[in-house]
Amino acid sequence: MPRELPQDHFCPWREEAEELKERLTSLEAKMATLERHVFGRRTEKLPPVATELRGAADSTATRAEAAKQKRQERAARKAEEALSREIRHAVPA
Repeated sequence: MPRELPQDHFCPWREEAEELKERLTSLEAKMATLERHVFGRRTEKLPPVATELRGAADSTATRAEAAKQKRQERAARKAEEALSREIRHAVPA
């Protein structure tokens, strides 16, 4: 199929082909713009790996310490609130 239609040939298909050609050109331009927007050059600033590793270790230790503190406080509160009674059993000698 030729890229350009002959100028002396007119029919309903020619009009539709020209409209489709214009639409294709328009859509290709839009797609190129969107591709540049999505996949274009960007500077993504990532933190250094050493910082990430150090931060993860610090936060893990901090979280573990906080969890331990919370468990101890909860255990102490339960011990205070627990009912206690003394029962003496006679043990044969």
